Amino acid sequence: INFYKYSSKSRPQYSTQRVAKSGQRPAKKAFMTLRDECLKAQKLYEDPEFPPNDFSINYDGITRRQYVWKRPHELVKDPHLFVEGASRFDIQQGELGDCWLLAAVSNLTQNPRLFHVVVPRDQSMTHYYAGIFHFRFWQYGKWQEVIIDDMLPTYHDQLVFMHSKTKNEFWCALLEKAYAKLYGSYENLRGGNVSESMVDLTGGVVEMIDLRNPPSNLFTVMRKAYRRGALMGCAIETENPNIGTEAILPNGLIMRHAYSVTRVTAVDISSAAPKLKAIPNGNQPLQASNIRGALGSVGKSLLGTASPAGVKSTADGGVSQLAKSLASLTNFNLNMVFPGGKAELVRLHNPWGNEAEWTGSWSDKSPEWGTITPEEKQRLGLTFDDDGEFWMSFQDFIGNFTTLEICDVTPEVFDLGDEDDEESNTSENIIKRWQMVMYEGAWVSHHTAGGCRNFIDTFASNPQYTVVLEDPDEDDDDDLCTIVISIMQKNVRQMKKYGLDYQPIGFTIYKKPDDKALGEKLDTEFFRYNMSVAKVPFFLNTREVTCRFRFPPGAYVIVASTFEPEMTGEFLLRIFSEAKRLKL
Repeated sequence: INFYKYSSKSRPQYSTQRVAKSGQRPAKKAFMTLRDECLKAQKLYEDPEFPPNDFSINYDGITRRQYVWKRPHELVKDPHLFVEGASRFDIQQGELGDCWLLAAVSNLTQNPRLFHVVVPRDQSMTHYYAGIFHFRFWQYGKWQEVIIDDMLPTYHDQLVFMHSKTKNEFWCALLEKAYAKLYGSYENLRGGNVSESMVDLTGGVVEMIDLRNPPSNLFTVMRKAYRRGALMGCAIETENPNIGTEAILPNGLIMRHAYSVTRVTAVDISSAAPKLKAIPNGNQPLQASNIRGALGSVGKSLLGTASPAGVKSTADGGVSQLAKSLASLTNFNLNMVFPGGKAELVRLHNPWGNEAEWTGSWSDKSPEWGTITPEEKQRLGLTFDDDGEFWMSFQDFIGNFTTLEICDVTPEVFDLGDEDDEESNTSENIIKRWQMVMYEGAWVSHHTAGGCRNFIDTFASNPQYTVVLEDPDEDDDDDLCTIVISIMQKNVRQMKKYGLDYQPIGFTIYKKPDDKALGEKLDTEFFRYNMSVAKVPFFLNTREVTCRFRFPPGAYVIVASTFEPEMTGEFLLRIFSEAKRLKL
């Protein structure tokens, strides 16, 4: 991801474009009709839109090897869509570099109601089987049904892309095939951000958190997100060109690889845990400050040579991270020094589903697990297998990973569940409902593609949108209104075959002046002499850029733009504001 900074001087504009509707149930009629026709004709469905050929593998028809497309019953004797339900442990990555999709699907399996919005229940490989399946994905404001046949690419009778660990289970492979059809080919799924797939699977809104500068309340934010059913993914990014994609670090973590966050919790450290009394200075018990002091001096001598994996090489931060890493290597654990407290833990899942796991504190074979009670272990459902899932301390998590993406699911998605599915339509969970409005817009050359505020002479030509905030948040006493703004580029991944890629995009927010009518567009003179009240920190060349703000009640104008002028494309602007809590 490239970052583009821009000048802070500027102001806004207004558009009257209407909203696109998002809560519509995708019609099942096409799927049911096609299935019934196949059953009546006693034939298996063949998808004319995504045929079993090399152009479905790669948009240019060039493939690494000769693939053979086979149906599940040609691969195993007793194929099923599900074997004992769907689990994150089912998922196995194949040859395709789409861990960003697998990480989101892993999260999806933890929410059965949401999972069956994407994977409808009305299909099977044993009842009314006709070789046809359907899936649902959110695309730019609407849920889209994708119908496929069950012919899958194989090599030497083995599935080559995403598949299930259980040989006769096929939901994983078929879900990936439907997603590949949505974007034109399997190759179009190579490389991406987990935020893209999380949004496509939920219609939710994603906020990205830079773990190199995390908010002080991040653990609380993550725990609340987990409890309300949000999807979370993370990765370790680097600007070092000498470190390759998916390079495995000495601590077991993988660079530029998507992980899913599957649990966030705090555990009680047993009062019966062993009290560690190390004497680093000969006559003093080991304290946190002593560890950092002793190891910090070692860290300073090592900085500038080779920093251990996950260590930031800034002056104080690098020493602190190095101290923590060395403390882990010497098996000093601060929770063991002060038993009886709480340890903040994060559970992660590597979509490879193998032994490539974190090896530091709280890993599968870590002595820290001896400091918690059997009751706590049972509450956590603790198992230690080479399955890609592992625990880390929260401090190790933010010390090693660089980005965290949290996808909040809007309640309207559950209206898309099957009509006869009680689990999809009833819940006692109280969740926060968001009010949302969506605008579809476009940057058109010589018309609405004005670039960012750096280009003051054309900035006013960008699409402008007014939002009026009236009701402060219910749970706070500061009389401020929370608003989340998301801007998303449309239809870019499908256009890879034409050499197109994501442009750096963003938005700037201004307080609407009292002397301007709601429908009145702000002009260049206004932007030249007025400052914005908020903006994206960077223009990013990603599909979606999202930021959260808190403003006093009033009218505000949002200017949506690319970084450079005359960059064309379509976009979707979504604006979320907090509303009262409801029961689903």
